[in-house]
Amino acid sequence: MSKSLKGGVLLIIAGVFLLLNQVGVIPGQAFLFLLALGFVAAYVLLGARKEYGNVGFLIPGAVLLAIAVYSAVEQAPGFENLSPVFFFLGLSLSFWAVFLVHTYWFKAADHGGRFWPVYPAAGLLLLSGIISLADEGIAFLNLLNYIWVIALIAVGGGLVYSSIRRNNVPKH
Repeated sequence: MSKSLKGGVLLIIAGVFLLLNQVGVIPGQAFLFLLALGFVAAYVLLGARKEYGNVGFLIPGAVLLAIAVYSAVEQAPGFENLSPVFFFLGLSLSFWAVFLVHTYWFKAADHGGRFWPVYPAAGLLLLSGIISLADEGIAFLNLLNYIWVIALIAVGGGLVYSSIRRNNVPKH
């Protein structure tokens, strides 16, 4: 089956799901799960890891799945006031999944091409940790205002130091 035929079939299926959602046949909650499943199915049908570009289907599939799971859990009895920590934790897990399922396996890709999902995953994980600490007390967030500035100064100082050191190394 050619790529254009596969792409056309996928667009038709997406259109049918969107139409069914618009007329109320598929409720919003189920629609999120079906949309996530559709993106993951497109990733698999178009060859999964055979081409690096297929990650463009895996990313929205994983992210939509994380949003759908969070939404489903939040609507469950007893979980109505679910902390946003779990939302960002789920998004972090979706990028870890992209890394483990797809980009990690491209050994020929450069470091950035293989490990880029780790950066948003780590950032979202850090954000969920900060929000969790914010739930414990605002004092930490006030302290964080100073910590990131000091870290910025330290990184800048390290770059200046390494530049000076590199320029002062005698050339043979």
